Amino acid sequence: MRTLNTAAQALRTRAMAGESIPVVQLVEIHLATVWRLACCGVPLEWDGHTWAATGLTVGAVESELGEFVGVTVTLPGATESQLSLAFDDDIEGATLRVYEAWVDPDTGAVADAPLAWAGALETPVIEDGPVAAISVAAEHRGAIAVRPKPTRYTDDEQQRLFPGDTSLRFDPATDAAP
Repeated sequence: MRTLNTAAQALRTRAMAGESIPVVQLVEIHLATVWRLACCGVPLEWDGHTWAATGLTVGAVESELGEFVGVTVTLPGATESQLSLAFDDDIEGATLRVYEAWVDPDTGAVADAPLAWAGALETPVIEDGPVAAISVAAEHRGAIAVRPKPTRYTDDEQQRLFPGDTSLRFDPATDAAP
């Protein structure tokens, strides 16, 4: 369960009373430089950073008990610099975080933005045409965590599993066949 600070809790109470309170998704992508993008028409200030206004869309952020659902992020009208970053080899596996920002309609300030989803990016898809768009799927961090980890038949792995066991220590120069 996500908890809200007192200011966001007050906004939530107003929303439950029937008032229209905007909840905006903030997307943070950790590449060589961190991208902070807002799914709204104006830039937002939160956590000491400016979240740039884009036409970014985020697929449904769902959290089912026991399931790790991925999301798809689409950035229409991508600039040349954004397209060049999409071709970068380091994009696959980069961290993606989605926050749900509670925005005060009176001041336009973000009251709170709890983490709604986190995971790792997969290979992006670039749609060319009159307006270039970048779409990238992301895998939930829970799915990454429960994935079986490879084990290596090395001395380091043996020491991790059985400290003090020297059965895999060898010297290739002296142990190699003549």
